[in-house]
Amino acid sequence: MALITLYSTEDGIERLLAQPGDVRARSAPSAAISLENASPEHRQVFADYVNDLKLAYDIAEAWWEDTIESQKDTGLSTKKAIAEAFDVRLAGPASNPHVVWAVRGYWLECDRVNKSVGDALSVPPEILLLRWLIEAHETDLVKLIACMPYWPVGLDEKGEWC
Repeated sequence: MALITLYSTEDGIERLLAQPGDVRARSAPSAAISLENASPEHRQVFADYVNDLKLAYDIAEAWWEDTIESQKDTGLSTKKAIAEAFDVRLAGPASNPHVVWAVRGYWLECDRVNKSVGDALSVPPEILLLRWLIEAHETDLVKLIACMPYWPVGLDEKGEWC
């Protein structure tokens, strides 16, 4: 079954790619690094991320369908059950802990690799976690990530991702 969402995937993509720049300045050149031109370390992180995210997707998809079915069991129509499920869990299927774990963990792993390869080869985490999924034609995974209203990370007192 296709992933059930309520909101526009395109709006989610735009929102998630723009948000990190609101909290931490990024350099323009690295934002343009494609998967094809990335360092081997970044490409490996991406490959691992896709593998883990596919597993998380399978879990989240089934969990989300059950969540909607539970709402329907209370007498709601399918449309109202989906809306209610999103009211309770704003990120929809992306609120599943397996998805949050993958996104947060690989965001921090990308940041770790960035520190080891230097500024010239660094890749903003949102590019690795979302833009590269688009480049790789991972449509289902993109749809899942685009459900997130925000990235599950923050900055510590030193301005480092945490």
